[in-house]
Amino acid sequence: MSISADQLAFTLDAMRPGPIRREPRKDTVRIVEYARFPRAGPDRGSRIGFTRDISASGMCVGADEPEPVGTLLRVAIRDLDGRPSRPSIQRVVWCSRARDGRHWIGLERLTDTNSR
Repeated sequence: MSISADQLAFTLDAMRPGPIRREPRKDTVRIVEYARFPRAGPDRGSRIGFTRDISASGMCVGADEPEPVGTLLRVAIRDLDGRPSRPSIQRVVWCSRARDGRHWIGLERLTDTNSR
């Protein structure tokens, strides 16, 4: 029995868990500063992470610490010159532990960084 590459790709896509992505994601690595929003106490300072990919509605961030699903974060992405973007509010939609002990955090953008 033989199977074509198209059939195999369709089969693998059908087996992939989770929803189908609504929009393209750009593989982009940038430094991210984030903090819980609203800040609940002095012990919850800013943290540093890095992006794995970015889309119009959110991003995936690598971080040392996990964040609970549903948590709101104030996020600023640093550009290539190290300058931070205008902060946006993003919601944690998933979080998973990586093999190296860090965590991947899926974020959904709730505010537009271009609005004032």
